[in-house]
Amino acid sequence: MAALAQSGGTVLAGWSTGAHMIVKHAARLVPRFGRIVLFAPFARFGDSLPGRITRAMAAGMAADPEGTTRAFWKNCGVPGDPVWNPGWAAPLAAGLTYLLASEATGAPVPAGNVTVFHGNADRIVRRPAVKKALASLPGARLTEFPGGHYPDPAVLGAAISQ
Repeated sequence: MAALAQSGGTVLAGWSTGAHMIVKHAARLVPRFGRIVLFAPFARFGDSLPGRITRAMAAGMAADPEGTTRAFWKNCGVPGDPVWNPGWAAPLAAGLTYLLASEATGAPVPAGNVTVFHGNADRIVRRPAVKKALASLPGARLTEFPGGHYPDPAVLGAAISQ
């Protein structure tokens, strides 16, 4: 985050946890980028899924990381059968720990340069969580697209290249 906050740039994009991190550090990041594109952002993951579900996923990662990850991908709407890499297990488990603790609590940041994209069938980051993130970014625009948590690559590409 420190490097991003110092560098700035034309476009900054984040999806899900990455979008959360941008929301969490909005005061430092929003003014430094020409455009910010957020897919399925949230201020606190617990606003979308109860902590017990995230803790159950963490327990699943300890017992069966591949099966737990594949079930998550399915709930996200990831198409096909993605390749699994056992080296991802520890970082993904750490990510769940991060999601249980992390919260964007800063004051609202003027965000006329921010566009939020949200799938209308997203089962992971639900509409109330997106609305709460938007409340901390006055001026941000919301664009809904047909689909779930995993954005179709065509939607992703069009959003970033606008």
